[in-house]
Amino acid sequence: MAQVLFQQLFGKSSVAYLVLEKWEQKLPSVTYANPAACAFLDTKEDKLLGKQLFSVFGNLPAEQEEKLKGCFDDLGNGLIAVNTQNRKILLGVSEIAGGAWSCALRDLSNCSRRQEINENPRQKALERALEAATAASQAKSSFLSQMSHDIRTPMNAIIGMTEIALRHENDPVRVKDCLQKIKSASGHMMQLINEVLDMSRIESGKIVLEEEEMDLADFLHGLMAVIRPQADEKGLKVHLEIGKLCSERMKADELRLRQICMNLLSNAVKFTPEGGSVTVWMQVEGRAEKGRFSFRVSDTGPGMSREFMDRLFQPYERERSMTVNKIQGSGLGLSIVKSLTELMGGSVEAESEPGQGASFLVRIPVQLLEEDVEKFSRALQGAAVLVLEPDSGRLAGLVSALDQYGIKWDHAACGNDAVDLLNEAAFSGKDYFALLTAEEIPDIEITQLLPEIRRRMGIDFPMVMMSEHDWSQMEYILKRSGVSEFFPLPVFASRLLALLYSFTEEGKIEIEEKNRPVRRSYQNRRLLLVEDNALNCEIATEILSVSGIQIDTAENGLKAVERFQGMPENYYDLILMDIQMPVMDGLEAARRIRALERKDAGSVPIVAMTANAFVEDVQDSLKAGMDAHISKPLDADQVLHCLDQWAGGD
Repeated sequence: MAQVLFQQLFGKSSVAYLVLEKWEQKLPSVTYANPAACAFLDTKEDKLLGKQLFSVFGNLPAEQEEKLKGCFDDLGNGLIAVNTQNRKILLGVSEIAGGAWSCALRDLSNCSRRQEINENPRQKALERALEAATAASQAKSSFLSQMSHDIRTPMNAIIGMTEIALRHENDPVRVKDCLQKIKSASGHMMQLINEVLDMSRIESGKIVLEEEEMDLADFLHGLMAVIRPQADEKGLKVHLEIGKLCSERMKADELRLRQICMNLLSNAVKFTPEGGSVTVWMQVEGRAEKGRFSFRVSDTGPGMSREFMDRLFQPYERERSMTVNKIQGSGLGLSIVKSLTELMGGSVEAESEPGQGASFLVRIPVQLLEEDVEKFSRALQGAAVLVLEPDSGRLAGLVSALDQYGIKWDHAACGNDAVDLLNEAAFSGKDYFALLTAEEIPDIEITQLLPEIRRRMGIDFPMVMMSEHDWSQMEYILKRSGVSEFFPLPVFASRLLALLYSFTEEGKIEIEEKNRPVRRSYQNRRLLLVEDNALNCEIATEILSVSGIQIDTAENGLKAVERFQGMPENYYDLILMDIQMPVMDGLEAARRIRALERKDAGSVPIVAMTANAFVEDVQDSLKAGMDAHISKPLDADQVLHCLDQWAGGD
């Protein structure tokens, strides 16, 4: 795996690099040479593989061979100058792992003596450049060594848990536990691989931004849905703070913005010890359409040394303290954060001291969008709510949102106060539209108070529980106690307004129409699944089987074209096409199908199905005549949504 990653990282480098591994020989042997090294040595890679290093340069003097041997035996890193028959070569050596090195090559033939090397400014510049390249090579080499270990860890878990599941196939509880651990390990490995691929694309300038409308509440709650379970496992507290929000809707590259914020959050959870805390602060400021999105993550982790802070955002770098060395990761996360933030026109700042935790602040320009809440405000005009919230901080955010839309409110700090206000309202003829309550109050258990309020106010009175936590484990009990709906904190004003609107007569009608089930049958529809990998084909077929659609398969693009040609017009309602296949790839197959002289050639929907989910890959699919693009690994909801959109169920 490390070898593959090394080829990805150095394959396109203009610097000549060799990879050397030491077995029983006195000198390491070449196991990889990048194209620049082959050009430098005027030979092909297969002529270099297996050669000991001194053999690469022809017959070296005995003292040169001894110098090389001593360097690899004793130093493992550094600069070495060797004289071949026709030129002088400077070697920059960096140890990848025990018994493996990378070696950068530089021609110093223009200097006949070491003194000339020292006195020649141009050559000094060359040496400095090589030293910089060697330092970068050493960082990448260390990264590869770490990645080799980090990828093997989840891979071992996957293999081991699979073996255990096979041995206990008659024990469904044990098998389920193994499958859950396999899924978790697979997700971790996928994250590592994605970071390497992202860094590779960033370095080659192939990342393309794609702006889209996004909702801040959905964005933040989506981040928390991933991070909270990880924090809970370590006993970490996650605090959410919302600053000024000029708008809760904006236009930006949501995928990249999520990647930036998720990397910061993942690092905070990863490096904060058990019992610590992570604080998340978000703000959107600006006016008209010009805005700025700010996102800060602070933790109580081990902090970072001043030395590491100077190279914090460099790729392949990791803090080397004893605490941090125990934690797995690619070392690419912060470099990706910085690169993507700057690509989006923003900036990132970091503050940290050893033992004092760390804080990262990202600022990114965004386009603000207007919020369409007029119908909500109109339907709620004159409504008053009772707010049961003992925490003054949460209360301030809540009533600010209510005031923003002109909704009246009364406050109760405890259960007795809430009952008194309800009694006063009943005596005076005042109607509360809804109750907004905290999940914990000081004077009574909420599960005892809510049934009493339900008895007084009736079955249709909306009671909303506000919570920062995952309420799924308590949802059944709380619903039985009288809770109508749950509202995730922190408060987003537009989201709160929409929830209250859902309790109005107008809102209830909208929800009923929206939730009315649309039952589609695909039993009279046919799909052509084009996939060369038998396992991927089995997975896709299993996912699609629940729809009842009839499935034909083809193992490559050429077979797909032949099968399509061999069927009557309008036989297939949809083609799911893998991109990278032997014989003929999916792009060429799509082009050939579109070029056929038959009526359905231009109209049959073709959907790309590939692991390449970048914007430019989607554009390549569309240029080839495809209609849409879904990414691997396949997600059941995504595939079935594709059917809904393109296969036209009855």
